[in-house]
Amino acid sequence: MLSIPDYELKEPFYIEDIKWTSKHNWDLEDKSKRRDYIEIHDVTLRDGDQTPGSVFLEDERVRIADALAELKIPRIEAGMPVVSKVVENAMRRMVAKKYHHTKIFGFARALEKDVELCQDIGCDGVIVEYCVNPFTNKYAYQNTPKSIMDKLVSAISKAHEYGMYTVFMGWDWFRTPIEFTKPLMEELVQNVSLDGLAMVDTFGSATPDAVEEMFRLFKEGFPELRLEFHGHNDISCGVANCLAAVWGGAEVVHTAMNGLGDRCGNVPTEELAVLLEMHKGINTGLDLKQIAPTCELVSQISNVPFHDNKPVMGDRPYKVEAGILMDIAWKLNQNEDKKVTNFMISVDPKVVGREDEVNYVLGKNSGKKSVQLFLEKYNLEATDEQIDKILQLIIEEAMVRKGLVSESVFLKLVDKVINV
Repeated sequence: MLSIPDYELKEPFYIEDIKWTSKHNWDLEDKSKRRDYIEIHDVTLRDGDQTPGSVFLEDERVRIADALAELKIPRIEAGMPVVSKVVENAMRRMVAKKYHHTKIFGFARALEKDVELCQDIGCDGVIVEYCVNPFTNKYAYQNTPKSIMDKLVSAISKAHEYGMYTVFMGWDWFRTPIEFTKPLMEELVQNVSLDGLAMVDTFGSATPDAVEEMFRLFKEGFPELRLEFHGHNDISCGVANCLAAVWGGAEVVHTAMNGLGDRCGNVPTEELAVLLEMHKGINTGLDLKQIAPTCELVSQISNVPFHDNKPVMGDRPYKVEAGILMDIAWKLNQNEDKKVTNFMISVDPKVVGREDEVNYVLGKNSGKKSVQLFLEKYNLEATDEQIDKILQLIIEEAMVRKGLVSESVFLKLVDKVINV
């Protein structure tokens, strides 16, 4: 006979006033996929700077880097210095600051002069990029396999000679046949010393299962390399693809604050950090309370506001209109034996440094408990019959306004019913 289990709310999936996540995130996890630490490589100042219409001035670039360092981002991709003096000068200032928890990476084409400039600036590491798509190489660049390999060996060897941590970033990786990328990497590692390989879903076309399988294949084939994932969000798979890459063997994931970047943007740093830390118990080393101030700073400088329903930083995730949910939340909060204060949200906003609280609002989805809670807020009393009338007026008003009903309007409706 079916019975209701009295299961205990406890860590790691539940912490009072902090989070109530899915118990299955831990219970159903394949232990072979368990990860203790994932390194975040933030690309706000390079790929995020490619957000159409967004401009970062020199001082602004340094201010963003300061904020990322306060957030304890392990690696900042500070820019491609060869493109402008603004980027180069800002990078030199970042390097001079000698951030305690944060390394500065430069971004370079597969050209020795690009690598030399990153070294001259004093970068801790360099990302050497090159398109691996054979179709593009053949018909757009008129490259041969030999010319591709010569360029990569030349640039990567120079970076290694300078002692910089060196990552080869193969872009458009996920639209390229494995029959090309695998022998490419086999030949490359025979000719150069390489620290990492970043496989890039440049146009956001890969799905999580494909990403996991790709990383598993290359982890098995190149166990000496640290694998990295750089993805875009064109089909809303960015965060999921990062998680899939981690399951497949990635040790580093590339992200941008607020998901800035080309087209639909990069994987949002803040969303992935909260997912890894709070929902999977994977350490990122980030100071999560610095997420909100950093996101707000980047939003202001980039002139890209948060959309209302954005995870972590939007307003709507912390607004509750449905009366049935208000009723449950209130009852659990009042229960002396099994008190729960965070029924409505999986992770409390204060975890990321927000001062927001769950905000009950009135609208077409309100219920009797909604009315009762707002009456209590203003020390007002009403009979059950009056509450029903107030609720009906709220729903009618919301329909007319096609939106929420403010508290000032609520008080007028209450007065209309009670003092009729």
